[in-house]
Amino acid sequence: MVWTTIWSHGQRGIARYASSTSGTIQLTMRQIVPVRKIRFVFANEYGEKIQHIQNFSFNTKDQTHRFSDFSIQPAEVFKTAATAVDPSAKKWQLSFQADSCESGFAFNDADFFPNTQAGDFCSGLAAIEAEIDGKCMIALGDSLTEGATWTTPLQRQLRKQSLFLVNQGINGSCLLHASSDQPASKSADYFYGFDALTRLRYCLKSHSNVSRVILFFGANDLVEGQLTLENFQVKIKELITVCQDQNIDYQLCTLTPCLGYPGMDEEKECLRQKINHWLRNEYTELWDFAAMVEDQGRLKRVFDSGDHLHFNAAAGLTIARQISSDFVKGE
Repeated sequence: MVWTTIWSHGQRGIARYASSTSGTIQLTMRQIVPVRKIRFVFANEYGEKIQHIQNFSFNTKDQTHRFSDFSIQPAEVFKTAATAVDPSAKKWQLSFQADSCESGFAFNDADFFPNTQAGDFCSGLAAIEAEIDGKCMIALGDSLTEGATWTTPLQRQLRKQSLFLVNQGINGSCLLHASSDQPASKSADYFYGFDALTRLRYCLKSHSNVSRVILFFGANDLVEGQLTLENFQVKIKELITVCQDQNIDYQLCTLTPCLGYPGMDEEKECLRQKINHWLRNEYTELWDFAAMVEDQGRLKRVFDSGDHLHFNAAAGLTIARQISSDFVKGE
């Protein structure tokens, strides 16, 4: 038995969403896996001030565990003490109070039960770990990952084998640089997250027993017109080096089509094709998402969510089904 991350969600800066992060946060999660012992991971990735977590409790059936209040320094990762879990409990309920702070995530995750409360931004909670025989896999990317069209069906399949694929996608995230939807100079305002290399390093700091990192970046840089074949190659090689230095397998993904999306044009489409050609010729550790969903440089109509960039559920299922569990495990 080792401590393994079994759930996480991409952290981001808060930007103009700060007003929704104060007060009590209550989350009801589906049981991720029957386990007897878990612990919670909090992070202050974007913070420039100390974050305070108070009145934190965890409930399963008739069991309630209360944790002592704690504080998290900027850039710190904090792990709670282990707590016992009733393995038959189908719901996990978390409650805590957090100051208005600078980092969190929108909790529309498939592992949460629907919630009617007004607040939709969860401060501080970064991951959940369990003492279990299993391994963690990180899906690091942008909205094409965060949307969970392909990660959720793959998660369900892999959790049965004690492989825990965690969704670290952030809408708007870029390969090359930190980004926001408004002018920003402070890290707390990077609502779309840090650059891919910084995000990878934070993930490997806050996640336990990681066996593989899936790297699915480049769409936003491409549409913005900031991507070149050369800077894509440089950044991908840097990400691979970080994984190799920590003896973690990596998985690359081809860039999927987006002609018809605002800002995309034929010149950028030509660049996307060149990048994919390079990936296919250089790497065997590659999931060819593009080949699965495209038709003559565009998303197939049956796979298009409507904006010509993002996958619908049918596309996600197609991708998940074509990724065999044996290939995911590296066998």
